[in-house]
Amino acid sequence: MKRGALRTLSASLVLALATSRAVYAQGEYQLRVTPELRADAIRLNDRFGAEAGGGAQIPMGYYTRIGVTALAGVFESNASGRLDVVARFLFDPFLQQRWGVSAGGGISFRARANDHVRPYLLTVIDLEGPHSASGLAPALQLGLGGGIRLGGALRWGAVRNR
Repeated sequence: MKRGALRTLSASLVLALATSRAVYAQGEYQLRVTPELRADAIRLNDRFGAEAGGGAQIPMGYYTRIGVTALAGVFESNASGRLDVVARFLFDPFLQQRWGVSAGGGISFRARANDHVRPYLLTVIDLEGPHSASGLAPALQLGLGGGIRLGGALRWGAVRNR
């Protein structure tokens, strides 16, 4: 990974975690970092890949989440992996509707066998399903960044908010 890309990623993660902790410490929000499992299918220039992994959703207030996700898999029968950092705006953070929509953007660092790490700008739109009594919710995500991706996720969260 190039030093500039690594510095940018490190600074983004530190800023997201530091801000989240400061907002939570003020007692204004009762939100917490929650885990996520996901699997994605990717299409890039008539080539296909699949990746799976996990990460965390970091609340930055009621309406915004920073997602940090690491995935590994195959692309054109070669090993691949990526690290996504995505900020999403939630249109229904308080579960007023059964299904919630969010949209956002960020950066994706992709690594493939016999190639160097490449950063891509990333845009996503999510559809998050109803929460179970324990706070588990399924989600679908369509994204552009290093190809077209369609993914599914399981997110753990609070019972009263997304």
